[in-house]
Amino acid sequence: MASINTHYIISALGGARRKGLDANQLIHSAGINAGKLAHPDSRFDVQQVALLYDGIALALNDEFMGFTERPIKVGTFELMTEWVSTASTLRELYERGIRFYNQITDELQMSLEVQGDHVYLTTQMRQPELDAEHFYIEYWHVIWHRFGCWYIDQPIKLVSAYINYTPIDPIEFSLLFRCPTNFKSRFNRLVFHRDYLDMPLVKTPTDLSNFLSNAPVDLLTIPGEDTSIIAKTRQLLEPRQLRTNEQLILPQSKELAEKLGMSEPTLRRKLSAEGSSVQDIKNEVRLKLAKQQLKSTSLSVKEVAEQLGFSESRAFSRAFKQWTGLNPANYRRQRQQLKHPHH
Repeated sequence: MASINTHYIISALGGARRKGLDANQLIHSAGINAGKLAHPDSRFDVQQVALLYDGIALALNDEFMGFTERPIKVGTFELMTEWVSTASTLRELYERGIRFYNQITDELQMSLEVQGDHVYLTTQMRQPELDAEHFYIEYWHVIWHRFGCWYIDQPIKLVSAYINYTPIDPIEFSLLFRCPTNFKSRFNRLVFHRDYLDMPLVKTPTDLSNFLSNAPVDLLTIPGEDTSIIAKTRQLLEPRQLRTNEQLILPQSKELAEKLGMSEPTLRRKLSAEGSSVQDIKNEVRLKLAKQQLKSTSLSVKEVAEQLGFSESRAFSRAFKQWTGLNPANYRRQRQQLKHPHH
């Protein structure tokens, strides 16, 4: 989905609220316009939603986002991807990933069954009542579906979805999986054709590392599906990766408009209709790269600021704090502590 509606913002905060976090602070840190949340039909750019989900997980140090009794540390998904990265087919990827989670947590248990031509990917939560609005079970299945799509580099067309509840927002739910849904099932599961299981995994370790530094954005969109003007503009602005001495140079609106085959006012109007602007997207690109550089390089805050085109590191620190609620040094420290908790 190129954009996500109000329901998946509000319901995502359920676990964090129960654990006593300030929902308004989380919304502000993700750059989400709180005023728009009063309207059930508002739509939000996938990049902002990803920032919110990541922010909740970080604040709780829980990738289950507060929707289970026992948390699972931030960094677990990344560890799982290392564990599955030597798999050669989609079947192997799913079997290893499922074994990994079933081994380390009882909070949810997964299975992969093949019956005839169909594959059933099923998840059971130990305490579904903690996920009263069914946010996490839906998000969890989105993650596993999109992760598989990403690794074979093509959409996995779902035959059907089975759920044991009625979705709060049936229209938005139908956009998640784009397939017929059985509402009165005993299980929560996704069904797809068994031919996909034999497909080879085509991503490299470098692809995986880029994917992880961008997570969970790529987990919220089906490969090749996001055709929004926001996505096309972001594609033109975003470098794959910054080399150590390379400086980020972002094209001006006029140049972007030309590349997209439209006038500058048209680009502005179309981005505005999707709830964004060139400046917003440039900020998102800078933030994403800033997080990437702070997380995976030893560059100083001043060097990262210079790389991203800030005139001085103070301006960068101010902007970063506005975007994430943390200054760059604290963000780096928090990330390192989550990765090496005993250091």
